[in-house]
Amino acid sequence: MSKIEVTKSDFTVFWETRIRYYELDPQGIMHNANYLAFYDQAVVEYFRDLDYDYEKEIEETNKDFHTVQVIVQYNKPLYFDDEIEVGLKIKDVGNTSMTWIMAMFIKETGELASASEIVHVYTDMKTSKPTTITDDLKKKLGTT
Repeated sequence: MSKIEVTKSDFTVFWETRIRYYELDPQGIMHNANYLAFYDQAVVEYFRDLDYDYEKEIEETNKDFHTVQVIVQYNKPLYFDDEIEVGLKIKDVGNTSMTWIMAMFIKETGELASASEIVHVYTDMKTSKPTTITDDLKKKLGTT
């Protein structure tokens, strides 16, 4: 597996947050599964920043993005109360899928704590089959 090479300057959109106590494991570091929750929330914040009403889009079209592939790279442990900046960008938009690159940086030092590549497939909720990402949706997401 190849390493995800990113730096903070690769991103223009960030979501700032901090590590909470309940997200830690017995080793005192953020549990590996919680990284995905942070990456997922970063996408929600990205949509919010674009004024893209994700819930409304789902209700009106009966289509949604489903996660089909996730790669998470762990570079440095995160501890209770660490302030982090989660950078994200859309790497690629295909006919039915979208690939994100995301990374967590320790706010105080700028160090890379984690990087991720996530693939979402646009899916018809009735049939559970992939469906075309429309040009209108691509425009709403800032990818055209």
